[in-house]
Amino acid sequence: MRLKVEFRASNGALTLPLNYQECLQGLLYRSLGDRDFSAFLHDKGFQKEKRSFKLFTFSRLYGEHEIIRKEKKIKYFNTVTWYISSVMPKLIQLIGENFLFRNEKIYVENQPIEMVKVEIERMEFAEQSCIIEMLSPITVYSTYEQADGTKKTHFFSPLDEIFSSMVEKNFSNKYEAFYGVKPPNRFILKPIEVKSNYKVVTSFKGFRITAWQGRFELLSTPDQIQFAYDAGLGSRNSQGFGMFRILN
Repeated sequence: MRLKVEFRASNGALTLPLNYQECLQGLLYRSLGDRDFSAFLHDKGFQKEKRSFKLFTFSRLYGEHEIIRKEKKIKYFNTVTWYISSVMPKLIQLIGENFLFRNEKIYVENQPIEMVKVEIERMEFAEQSCIIEMLSPITVYSTYEQADGTKKTHFFSPLDEIFSSMVEKNFSNKYEAFYGVKPPNRFILKPIEVKSNYKVVTSFKGFRITAWQGRFELLSTPDQIQFAYDAGLGSRNSQGFGMFRILN
């Protein structure tokens, strides 16, 4: 299930750091309005062995904007559009109700915002393949220990041969964490349009992340495509990575 949120700054413009995913994640958690559910998501999530998955994701912000490079900030004018998605209808319902009926002001980075429109979007899948476009960049990586004992993280490009298998492995782990069984069918992601300038280098809580925008072909069963549509592709979905829209 997916939420489409349109809002605007109460003071005319919304200024955020370029790496604003942490601000949006904070807004999302604050807007749940259910402390037990929020604590479950934040502290535990759905687990497979040592891995924990939140099974929600969100998009970048879309709207008229200006990048202030010297200050490493971005300023949004007029109405901004934001998408939130989850395999848990409860999460979408709680946030939607909070945004619609909240009496006190809503703040992003200490700036008040006003909700313009909040809509629930539902998508039903019938085909076994589709063309997708990322609404927030996709990231997959591997962390390993070097000879000196320090750890290093390697981020994979969609053009790397291992990229598709890494995405499929991540999908399988999330699916099993939620349903308790392995996905019965293959899940294949193929790059269609990924250019060098689609590379996104950002950070979340000081951790440097490399991710990619672009268009891909997704091949699987309708129910597995639905799960990925709701939960996100690749890693770090709950930090604002891996959300996509269907082009066909």
